[in-house]
Amino acid sequence: MSETTMNTYLIQLTEQMRESARNLPDPNVVSEFDEESLPEELKPFAYAERFIHGKAKKISFITGIDTIAFPPPDKLTDVQITFLYDEMKRLLNAFCFYTDFPEGLPVEIKYSLLRKKWDDKAVYTGEGMTVFEFCDYETDRCPFPEEFCSCKDYDFDDDELDMDNTDNPEAEPF
Repeated sequence: MSETTMNTYLIQLTEQMRESARNLPDPNVVSEFDEESLPEELKPFAYAERFIHGKAKKISFITGIDTIAFPPPDKLTDVQITFLYDEMKRLLNAFCFYTDFPEGLPVEIKYSLLRKKWDDKAVYTGEGMTVFEFCDYETDRCPFPEEFCSCKDYDFDDDELDMDNTDNPEAEPF
């Protein structure tokens, strides 16, 4: 596919993404949550109840944009990757979804990881803030290049963590 053809496709995809961001679905419908059944005193916290009790759906379902719509990074120029990544973030933000990447991580890696994440499930609450993390803080499974990996900062030996306070049984728990 030529760069011009890809640019035309990306413009169409961007229009679909922006349309999706302008026409957000009802979070109760998407998450299959019955807000009306909440007691009156919990209704101001419906988004939190929806997050806890709602049904998770694929991000592609929630946004209405299939994962396959996002071209593989090797088919895009650096400028196209940056543009598309920014549009993906903008779309997610409209749905109250946010990404958490290490500072300075190259946009090509962010795009690849976000494209993969599009198949993951999340609960759409319609408000608040849901943050997508891409690392589970296990160094051997870290998706980031070593210079961006912060897993080692959280790598504790089992004996370093005294969760049951066995080192000092007299101590208060908090």
